[in-house]
Amino acid sequence: MTSPVLEQLGSGHMSPEAIMMWDQFGRVGNTEEGQAYNRVRETDEIQLIDVVGNDVYLGYALPMSSVSSAVWKIKRVNTVNPISIFYAEGSVYYNQVWASRASLNYL
Repeated sequence: MTSPVLEQLGSGHMSPEAIMMWDQFGRVGNTEEGQAYNRVRETDEIQLIDVVGNDVYLGYALPMSSVSSAVWKIKRVNTVNPISIFYAEGSVYYNQVWASRASLNYL
């Protein structure tokens, strides 16, 4: 769940993995005792595309991610009419391995 401060700063649409805390922005109430809050910066995702027959695999992860690490969000688009889109293991989270995309279950 995104914190209210992050939503307020426009990052409610991002996954927690894609948010980088940048630096301390100040303190609530502008006093020494106030709780610190941070501003955020979005990072661009990398995207890999693999076409196998009627299937197009789309993988999303943070830059410098290894294809053998469980840090990918993977979709399979079946281009046979009607076009269908499924997520690896039914997960919309960044917890799959790109190198295993062909052997994963898509729900």
